[in-house]
Amino acid sequence: MNKKIVFTILIVACLVILLTGGTYAYLSWASNSDDNTNVTFTKGEGFSCSADGGGNITTGEVSLMPTDCTKNSSHVIKREITVNTTITDINMPIYMDLWLDVNSMGTALSNSSNLKYSLTTSSTNCATDVVSSGTFTGKTAGDKVTILNSNTYTSTTTETYYLYIWLDINETNADTASQSFNLSLGGSCSNEIRPYSENILNGASPILDEGMIPVVFDTTNGTLVKTINKDNSNWYNYSEKKWANAVLVTESSRSNYLNTSGVTIQEDDILGYFVWIPRYKYKIWTTGVSSKGNEQEIDIVFEDKDTPKSIATQVGEYYTHPAFTFGDTELDGFWIGKFETTGSSTQPTVKPDVLPLRNQSISAQFATALKLAGGTRSGSTVTFTGNSTYGLSSDTDSHVVKNSEWGAVAYLSHSIYGLNSDVYINNSQIRTGRSGGNVGAYTSIKETYPEQTSTRGWNAYGFYTWDGYLLEYDTDTRSSTRDLSKIASTTGNVYGIYDMSGGSIEYVMGNYNGTAGSSGFTTFPDIKYYDLYSIDSLSSCTIEMCGGHALNETSVWYGARNRFVTASYPWFYRGGVYNDGGGFLSLSYTAAGVGNNSFRICLSNSYI
Repeated sequence: MNKKIVFTILIVACLVILLTGGTYAYLSWASNSDDNTNVTFTKGEGFSCSADGGGNITTGEVSLMPTDCTKNSSHVIKREITVNTTITDINMPIYMDLWLDVNSMGTALSNSSNLKYSLTTSSTNCATDVVSSGTFTGKTAGDKVTILNSNTYTSTTTETYYLYIWLDINETNADTASQSFNLSLGGSCSNEIRPYSENILNGASPILDEGMIPVVFDTTNGTLVKTINKDNSNWYNYSEKKWANAVLVTESSRSNYLNTSGVTIQEDDILGYFVWIPRYKYKIWTTGVSSKGNEQEIDIVFEDKDTPKSIATQVGEYYTHPAFTFGDTELDGFWIGKFETTGSSTQPTVKPDVLPLRNQSISAQFATALKLAGGTRSGSTVTFTGNSTYGLSSDTDSHVVKNSEWGAVAYLSHSIYGLNSDVYINNSQIRTGRSGGNVGAYTSIKETYPEQTSTRGWNAYGFYTWDGYLLEYDTDTRSSTRDLSKIASTTGNVYGIYDMSGGSIEYVMGNYNGTAGSSGFTTFPDIKYYDLYSIDSLSSCTIEMCGGHALNETSVWYGARNRFVTASYPWFYRGGVYNDGGGFLSLSYTAAGVGNNSFRICLSNSYI
């Protein structure tokens, strides 16, 4: 028998004194002026901004219950927000911020990922024309949730937005019942842009090479990849698990997309998807293997390359992640392939829903990765001249991901900025970005396809596409069923990184003591391109050698297997395969070309 849990969430009303007298309202405007009766929240020479938070609540409660906000509006909070800007200086652009101040938040709601919001321009649908969206996961009193950041205005105008807040239909935890929260809507505007990175990333904002195109994903009807201005606040929002994405496109189509916003990019034009990993430090929770099996949220603080590096020696101290030191260069971050590498050895790509490029030795993979930025190697020296096919200049370095760079992604994923759990496995043998809709190796076929009797947890094509469509059984055909909660990314949404668990095994540049094995290297590239381990066991790891590499610190998290590099198996591989994976799995091999090995490409702007 199905049981339905009714959730009654108390909305504590915020007192707002309007010019017409006192009343209770759900949303209140924060003000930068002394006179809070005036909804004008910023005035400056040549401009002003004002806003109306919409309808009031005179009752003290609103009844919410798990719902699909696109199909049922009766249990969804909806507020109309009208924004007015006045600009008397026609040459002055101004930038508006809107946010939700969290005055209080029930613990169970804070721990849930199902109390959601969306700010849209649609008066009828919470998922149409979305400006920003996210959850209140991890939010407590005193936190802010940015819903509009540095929105640009160049003339006097009026805009109307709609704020939706609801409890998602996937909520099953009864602890969230009878919880309360208190939110205030705040805003400001200025003639000086304040990039989102200054608020959250602390300067570690994405760096785009000349041919990289910032994008967002419109999943309203199918999945559209759309261009966006790099200064638009809606490009990324790490506090809401919306990581910055960019694509490389064909040379012939590039002029159609560069410096545009809202233009749909055709999939055939895309050569590669990449995701920005901002520089950060993390709090040490172990100095040995004592963390074995003790999964926990990783405390991360973003920082820029000019911030002095933090060196940790004791539990509780912060340690600047080593992946952001590339040789002698400190990086604000790096771009990593959103999917396993695809295409061919002569023209590699990074795309979903296709066969990964496999059966190369790690030296061949390294040579393939160099091609994106026109790299060549002579002995240990690598030189880049740029590659117009991909649109990358000689300022960008393309290489096979190092073990430490893999660790940087895994740690970010297991923080409040990512999924903060084990990623779903790609249970497909032959397609990138696919999902089994669960963690671990076995989501049995009959659980997803009830008409089948097999208990096997994988099939040739996987169960779900990268953007959440259920595949017809044992085919590459998308059904009409879609569930975005089943995708296998590091964020649990389409803005994360895929194939970190399952799919094909991924060689990474992590080596034991300069031992070539079957890698094909006769001369190793410069040391900045690989992590060198002079030890051959997890128990010998130190913070200096292994910190941040997702080795001893995360040993057997979620039951993932771990085997360290040795003289016999001198190269690391990560992620496992379609029937044995895990985001924290680390094993070792000779690095020969085998049928089910792939790799991932990293882009570093070494000279910026």
